Amino acid sequence: MALSFSHIRFLYELRKLGHLPAAVRMVEFGEQNWYGDVPANGIMETATAFLPAEQVPAIADAIDRCIDESQANMTKALFDLAGIFYRTLFTIERYDAIDLHGTPRALAHDLNHPLPITDKYNFVTNFGTGEHVFNQYSFFQNMHDVTEPGGLMLHSMPNQGCYDHGFFNYHPTFIFDLAHANGYEIVSAIYADLTQKPPTLHLIDRVRYVEMAVANQLSNYSALLVCLRKTGDAPFTMPQQGYYSNHLPDQLRQAWERLAR
Repeated sequence: MALSFSHIRFLYELRKLGHLPAAVRMVEFGEQNWYGDVPANGIMETATAFLPAEQVPAIADAIDRCIDESQANMTKALFDLAGIFYRTLFTIERYDAIDLHGTPRALAHDLNHPLPITDKYNFVTNFGTGEHVFNQYSFFQNMHDVTEPGGLMLHSMPNQGCYDHGFFNYHPTFIFDLAHANGYEIVSAIYADLTQKPPTLHLIDRVRYVEMAVANQLSNYSALLVCLRKTGDAPFTMPQQGYYSNHLPDQLRQAWERLAR
């Protein structure tokens, strides 16, 4: 799993709007490294935007060390760069990761099955892991269970394209109905057109995405970036699709019926 332009911009905007906690206890479902479509020195934009001026030189020095060390161990350098980027967004009080192919600090656990941990976190990420897990119920229940009330769950999901990339692509109805069933606040939902370089990001809600679909404005290679806030501590609930459980407004029901399927 790797932080690309879309993730970096998404997190930057969430931080700018004040949605990210100042201090995080975070767990990543898929340990992140640095993808590389943003140069390592691009981290400095975030550092200068959000850190006190006296902390910025330390970030620059850390980036330079990663660049130097990459010649000997590129894999380590890319994981370290992701960590440096996170440090420009918030204070990390605790960092854990669950990944079968991560660094030695990651818990190697098959997310098809319940997690063997009971700890709670206020920042939980799924940046490109969920589509590789067959047991979707277990995956999203695990995310729900490790997130404390008020905590954030961030998702990056393939929407269209990504052919044979994983088991699943996701439609927005998945996110909106998941949030509806579990009382999550949708802090932000973004449609990313990945046919553009760099990708174009479009803020969506349930109505806007359907409008784009009806107007044939969706691309054949795209992703969804979503930030959800867990508002309570009830057990995880499986969603029903809004169209069939009759909680869609008439405007959406009528648009849904116009879409090809």
